[in-house]
Amino acid sequence: MSEIEGKDNKKYKPYENSGIEEGDRITKINKISISTTNDLIRLVNNSKGKEVEITYVHDEEIKECSIEPVETSKEEYKLGLWVRDSAAGVGTITFYEPETKTFGALGHGITDIDTNELIDIASGEFVTTRILNITKGEKENPRKNSRNNRKSKRNWNNIKKYSIWNIW
Repeated sequence: MSEIEGKDNKKYKPYENSGIEEGDRITKINKISISTTNDLIRLVNNSKGKEVEITYVHDEEIKECSIEPVETSKEEYKLGLWVRDSAAGVGTITFYEPETKTFGALGHGITDIDTNELIDIASGEFVTTRILNITKGEKENPRKNSRNNRKSKRNWNNIKKYSIWNIW
């Protein structure tokens, strides 16, 4: 959340007293579902400064508020909310059963860099990778063949990929 400098060079906080807080997830603008930051920007700009109705999720509860966007000197309309489109994390899938669409995976929660709070993820995707090489470590020197070779410059082709599936 941040102040917006309006077209008149005054500072505004359009989100103030709306009830929306850091970490909330915006799902609709004027009853239109949004899935990207670009959707939100387009709908707010299309309002031409008229109050927009925002549907959002706060602590797993669906809430609504209204905010009147502020016009900036760039002839854009802003709510004063910093919105992120996505988050990234990595996990490794252990199994996937296509018939039941169940899977088991190891991973970790993703925390917001600014608030240090766990992010509520609405969706994710699997990305396949390929194992290029596995080098067995040696006692007292687990990375002998991959990182301790100081004679050659870094060759990105020598980097080992160990995960089979990445999550998110």
